[in-house]
Amino acid sequence: MLISYRWSEFTIAILVLMQQNGKLYAQYRRWRFDQLSEKNGIVVGSDLTQEWLLPWWWKHYNACNSYPVVFVDFGMSEKMKAWCREYGELIPLLVADIFVADKQEIDPVLVEEMENACGKNFWPCRHAWFKKPLACLQSPFRKSIWVDSDCQIRGSVSRLFDLCEESLAIAVDPCHSLSCNSGAYNSGVMVFKHGLDIIETWADQAFERNHEFPGDQDVLSAIIHEQNVKITVIPAIYNWSRRSQPNPDAVILHWHGPQGKSEIIHQIMKMNLEVF
Repeated sequence: MLISYRWSEFTIAILVLMQQNGKLYAQYRRWRFDQLSEKNGIVVGSDLTQEWLLPWWWKHYNACNSYPVVFVDFGMSEKMKAWCREYGELIPLLVADIFVADKQEIDPVLVEEMENACGKNFWPCRHAWFKKPLACLQSPFRKSIWVDSDCQIRGSVSRLFDLCEESLAIAVDPCHSLSCNSGAYNSGVMVFKHGLDIIETWADQAFERNHEFPGDQDVLSAIIHEQNVKITVIPAIYNWSRRSQPNPDAVILHWHGPQGKSEIIHQIMKMNLEVF
């Protein structure tokens, strides 16, 4: 069951905050500056529809890493919130789904292009996808690694933190993207310093331009190319697509899409993990 935060679910106080400074959810489009940490850490986010991935994600991450983890709550169950507090810090993201354009609000020509590229069943995922830049801005860490919850971490991620000294570090996306003809990037794994300007720009455009793109990484790819933003390319082994040839040296396997989730379910069954 998909839970969407809508107007009726918020108090008048939060509705007022939504329009601070003339921008919808202005406070969530900027870096947090309270209770910051000098440590490096990991950021992962989820909603009710994807929270079942988190125990599987943690099992692999925790086997070879010990950096602190922040779980950003896009709308998880109470049971999963309690689980997240046990293994890391839980940060609520009180942002209603209303800022993401529905299918019927998008140009039909674009809808057809998006569905040809992404399939017809990706629409419910967009509400969580476009919250990713907002979640990154909530990171308290000096340097952060964002990792999607469908990424299987098979080794140490320590070397990734060295990649974001000068810029955002992100992997090239080998799959087709609608956002730009000159190349696209996959936001499943990203490394960034606190205060990086492009993350705020990404958050703003996730609000203002989500009707133009299938997901958050398409917006980010467009920003990088349109504004000639300097980035550092992550080695492919740290965001290895399930569509690529098997690679025993891959540190992070990205099981994206429905086929990837089927593989994760198979792994969960073999591991006898609890599914929320």
